[in-house]
Formats: sequence, structure tokens, C-alpha cells
Amino acid sequence: MKRMIFLFVDGCGVGRADPGNPFFIAKSNYLPFWPGAMVLADGTPVAAIDATLGIPGPPQSASGQTALFCGSKAAAIANRHRNGYPDRVLRRIILKKNLLSELDNKGVPARFLNAYPVFDDYFSSKYITIMPNGRLWFSPLFPERFKRMISVTSCMLLASGQRPFGAADIRRKKALYQDYSNRQLNEKGFSLPEFSPEQAAGIIYDASRRFEFILYEYFQTDLYAHRRPFEECVGLIRELDTLVGALLSRLDKKNDTLILTSDHGNLEDFHLRGHSRNPVPLLAWGRHGGFLRKKVKSLSDVVPALLELFS
Repeated sequence: MKRMIFLFVDGCGVGRADPGNPFFIAKSNYLPFWPGAMVLADGTPVAAIDATLGIPGPPQSASGQTALFCGSKAAAIANRHRNGYPDRVLRRIILKKNLLSELDNKGVPARFLNAYPVFDDYFSSKYITIMPNGRLWFSPLFPERFKRMISVTSCMLLASGQRPFGAADIRRKKALYQDYSNRQLNEKGFSLPEFSPEQAAGIIYDASRRFEFILYEYFQTDLYAHRRPFEECVGLIRELDTLVGALLSRLDKKNDTLILTSDHGNLEDFHLRGHSRNPVPLLAWGRHGGFLRKKVKSLSDVVPALLELFS
């Protein structure tokens, strides 16, 4: 059985080998996102793939993630890079074809591992639906403050009919919040276990034994790049590096595949304010790593390559 883990790490490009790149300063072993270092200790290369898709200006989250998870040149269809959350144009693309729905159509047991501990109960057709024209329909009971925060991966859940995990699943170590440590949730009044990077890696690994395909989204990287000082970004990278290393130590290189990539640059370049036009990393490790590195040259190549593997 093919076992694949897809780690989507938001806002990470391939930067320069200089003091403005926190990956370089962190001396990441598993996230070596600077020239001259893009290979793991076991010899696995880290590729650099295009995130601009031929559109001027800095790539953005909504169009980049739609390209990444739907295999479309979303920015070209939308006529520009679109930031934040997908609009009607992008939601129509997601509704028509996205990675989770396509894997489900192929009979592949696939799961989005992120938990929505506040809003998990509202992700059903009773409360929210993507209409054929791309508009969102909401029940009057749907929380008002969350209506403008329906991300690309949330739209994928809706389109595929999956329900997100909740707080109980975090406690049972069956799912992870986007801040896998749960520190942010506990600061808001939750009482959840605080996971170390090694524990989070174990949860991802265990999930990959239950499903053939696992997707986990981590966007603290992009948030830190926008909001936090350089030293805190270095610390975040070191923790994430520990997670990736702990996960790889559990995986079987002959049978398992790990893919890690991003939607646009940001964290790798503190010389800029905002997103960069740098290529994004593609770490493709394990059984199908060579195939993925050969096939994937841009964001829009990822889904076609993955679906070919599962054909």
C-alpha cells in the first residue's frame, strides 16, 4: 500500500545564504532552504519550484494554494495573484477539482489532518455550502466572524464532503491544530495537551498508518514572517525542523513518501516586507521522491503528479 504524507508549510521560499534568511541562520537540517545546502544528510535533494506561474507581482495565498491543491494555474484564471481567502472564481476551481475530492474518486483513503476545535460542528451542508457559481451559502447559525475566513483547504473539505477533526480528536492524538503545539489555543482558554515537535510528528505518523494519504497544513510560518521578529522566526524554524526530522526517522524510505512544499515565499527573506517571488522548496522523500522531483516544476504540477501515482 502506498503511504504518503503531504506537509503544506505556508509562506516558505528558497532564500539566499545570508543573515536575512532565518532558515540559513537556523542551520536547518531538514529545511535547508538556501543555495548550496539543498540536500538532506541521506542524500535526498530539495528542489526549487516556481510559484509565480507567469503572473507579475508577488504570489499570494489564495491563488497559490488553489494552484497547489487543484493543479490549475489559478492566478492566470483569476488574472492576478489573489491573497487571503479564495473568491468565487477560485472556489469554482476548487469545487470542480481538488486533491481530496480526486483521491476520494479514486477510492484512496485520504484525510486532512487539521482540527478545527471551535468550528468543526459547522462544516456540513446544514451550515455551509459552496454553490455551483462559487458563492458561499451560510445558515443563519454559522458564526458571523468566521464567514470571511473560509480558506482553500476549508473549501476542499466542503467540496470533498469531509468533516474536520475537532478538539476531542486533538486530545485523542488523532489530529493536530494548525499550531500543532496548541499553545495558542490554550492561551485562548482551551485545555488541550501541549505537543512537542516530536509528539506532533508521532501523531502525523500514526495517522499515516490509518490512511493512505495525509495532508497537514501549517501556516504559522507565514504568520510569523508577517508579525514576529527575526529571532522568533529562527526559533519556529528550529522547532519545525525537529518535527520533520522526527517524522522522517519513523518513516520507511522504501515504502513511504513525504512531500513538503509551500505556496509562496516570505519567511526566507527578511530583506523584504511581504511575500517574495522566490521559488518554493519541494522536499520529496522516500519511495516516490525521485518521480515527484522529476514531474513537479511548479505549484500546478503537484496534483497531476500525485494523481498519477495513485492511478
